[in-house]
Amino acid sequence: MLWPQYCPGATVQQALSEFPNLRSGQLRYESINARIFRVQPILRIATQAVRAAGRELMARAPSAPSSRSISAASEAYFQRTHDRALRTIASTIQRSYPEHEVVSSDDFLGQANAETSWIVEPICGRMNFMRRLDHFCTLVGISRADRLQHALIVDHFRDGHFHVTRREGCFTNDGRMRVSDTRTTSGAFVALNGPDAIAEHSNLRLTTRVSGCLGLDIANTACGRFDALTCESASVFHFQFARLFIREAGGFASTLNGGEWSSLDDGLIAGNTYLHRKLVAERVKRESVAAV
Repeated sequence: MLWPQYCPGATVQQALSEFPNLRSGQLRYESINARIFRVQPILRIATQAVRAAGRELMARAPSAPSSRSISAASEAYFQRTHDRALRTIASTIQRSYPEHEVVSSDDFLGQANAETSWIVEPICGRMNFMRRLDHFCTLVGISRADRLQHALIVDHFRDGHFHVTRREGCFTNDGRMRVSDTRTTSGAFVALNGPDAIAEHSNLRLTTRVSGCLGLDIANTACGRFDALTCESASVFHFQFARLFIREAGGFASTLNGGEWSSLDDGLIAGNTYLHRKLVAERVKRESVAAV
């Protein structure tokens, strides 16, 4: 379809009036990849790469070794699936960008060897995948000069597509993403990651959820389904990834103490500005009381 190139920013209804033979459902799908939602060309390649790996992930997910506990077989199956998906994504990317570096999120330490680096986490939600739960996703971040510029989250089971570009906003299948406007902690819906997370916020009367997939928690917080998220220990990649999504969606992200990520302060709190401030204040208060 060529129409988005000639009418960038047009609505689906306007495009249908110009091209009456197109079905609205087909046009809506195409608009996700068009300039209507400001998809950068590099993100289109990222989407193609993840979709190619996603077909393989969807085929292998139901075949994970059946067990009531995590076994060596399920660990090995996960690693094989992870590595195959990473190779598929890397090969698709390097056909278009042979000079770019592609690294696993496990190997990313905050600095890259190339000017442009792709950081890939083929399966975010490791335990869910091994337990055959349909709640995992693929994350791709694109870094230039050691700063994340683009990011992509794909939920393979629900055909969810979330992408962000620095200073251009973040978007999903339904349009622009914005954080929630909740202005109370009572009943606020907060995603938790970490064994001590529930006890940490028991005084705030939050409604909490532990999903086991940080990537989807970031997506759901950025589009306002969750009010905030917390993570007791996040990698530098996950921290930068969450901060880009949440800030472009109108929220704020920081470490548990309200600062920048470091090896000594590697937690994550993200959400709308009100809840972020409240959660950080509660954390600092609890630590000051414990220190006395």
